[in-house]
Amino acid sequence: MLFNTLAHLRALIGHDTARAHAMLDHLNDYLRTTLQASRQVLHPLGEEFSRLEDYLSLMAIRMGPRLRFELDLPSSLTHTPVPSFILQPLVENAIRHGLEPVVAGGRIVVQAHTEGAQLVLTVSDNGVGISELALAESNTASTSGTTASWGLAHVRQRLHTLYGDRAGMRITPLPTGGTCVVLTLPVTTPHAET
Repeated sequence: MLFNTLAHLRALIGHDTARAHAMLDHLNDYLRTTLQASRQVLHPLGEEFSRLEDYLSLMAIRMGPRLRFELDLPSSLTHTPVPSFILQPLVENAIRHGLEPVVAGGRIVVQAHTEGAQLVLTVSDNGVGISELALAESNTASTSGTTASWGLAHVRQRLHTLYGDRAGMRITPLPTGGTCVVLTLPVTTPHAET
């Protein structure tokens, strides 16, 4: 992602300085918050969404009108602790496997809400959708990470390490096309040391 962004930035500098400046600002914010978050096991959900906004804004500059996105975070959940980078691999997968193969691109929606004592985080896209083989591998993979998708296995492993059976990940194809990944985790602090 970084090298592609820098290459795109170099191309923009000569002919579209306004977009180049916007891209550079988002890249700066993204790298700063990423470095800070990489030192933490948990951070506020608001920071996770902020980092996703910078990342998706970078990708939107790169992909142009082919990428649209929506981030839906209720203000009441802004300070809720979540594992750092827990949504990033899901958003990257949505772009790489869902939207990039589609000429017209598409849309990604990231949402957060609670259901009782559970925090529900959803990443959905309207791209090509997950294949039956990838879906079977993803939903039957153990926490050992034996799946075709390293990103999905990594998310599943981190949830298991931090929350045990109190958290989970469900991947489903959408009837209208695309994929929906739902993470559920307790609103409380995980049992692992932070």
